[in-house]
Amino acid sequence: MNDPQSEKRSPREIAILNQAFQSFNDATKQLQSSYDELNDALEVNQNYLHNIMESLPTGVIVVNQSNAINTFNKTAGIITGLKPEACLNKKLSEVFTNDLFEKIIKRTTNEKQKLTTIEREIETPHHGKIYTRISTSPVLDKQNKQIGTVLNIEDITELRQLEEDAQRNRRLRATGEMAAGIAHEIRNPLGSIELFSSLLKKDLSEDKEKIAIVDHISASVKNMDRIISSLLLFAKSPKPSRQFCDINVLLKELFEDPSIILIPQKIKPIFTWGENTIANGDSGLLKQVFINLIRNAIQAMPEGGDLKITTQKSSKLEQSSEKPDYSRQFITVTVADQGEGISEK
Repeated sequence: MNDPQSEKRSPREIAILNQAFQSFNDATKQLQSSYDELNDALEVNQNYLHNIMESLPTGVIVVNQSNAINTFNKTAGIITGLKPEACLNKKLSEVFTNDLFEKIIKRTTNEKQKLTTIEREIETPHHGKIYTRISTSPVLDKQNKQIGTVLNIEDITELRQLEEDAQRNRRLRATGEMAAGIAHEIRNPLGSIELFSSLLKKDLSEDKEKIAIVDHISASVKNMDRIISSLLLFAKSPKPSRQFCDINVLLKELFEDPSIILIPQKIKPIFTWGENTIANGDSGLLKQVFINLIRNAIQAMPEGGDLKITTQKSSKLEQSSEKPDYSRQFITVTVADQGEGISEK
């Protein structure tokens, strides 16, 4: 059955109706395009915010009012040793065996604090115990009503270790200063003993047996003074005072003074002196190094043996754009013993 009204419509009305349908279709397409563009922009913004969250150097965990996890970034997973995707939509009590985070969130909610920060040691499945700095802040809606909480977690284990090292260094420095004061107090009576022993040696010049005893006292005083000098050297940690010195002469002086190094009868020193052994260094510190090496060699040969001291000048060619044929000069000092050495274990 035909509509009598449609039969009465003129071609002009039909054209207007078609144009209206066409305009409606065009508007629908435009609206769909705008909606797609809006979704694309929203997805770009979401991805951008997600990338920012994943790139943060601190761990971020966001929970709702029921303590269910909505956000768990990559750094939080690295710190806690958990997989972020496995923690989403779960409550804190299901993810963490410790209720530390729940207590902090409860304090933030109850006390209406905008920011709470604490430092705690936590147990992780991959790193063991680590020191963390944990801060919380509420998530608020437009009506300023709390709808969740943000947990920021920072691994400060290395920072804590640096702080402990700094405190240890301060204690060692204070101990060194105290030791230096004590060393100076001990040196005063040692100087008197050395003076009186030298006077006593003059008075006993004809009694060889007693002179030997006085020499022993003098050698012991010098040994004590050397120990105190080493203690002061350690306490002060001075910078080397560089000057030209002959390495051969330094080593010869050490072996010529029995109060510095006493060579047992079972040990035979063998010297091989190199030529032109003038070096730029601190003679006092170098002597201390050589004394320690030689004493170690003597202690390594309780049954005796050869103690070989060798000095040798050498050079090493170094490549440099500024000086292509530059050659550095070295003096090698070798202290070799015939002891058992250090076991492989």
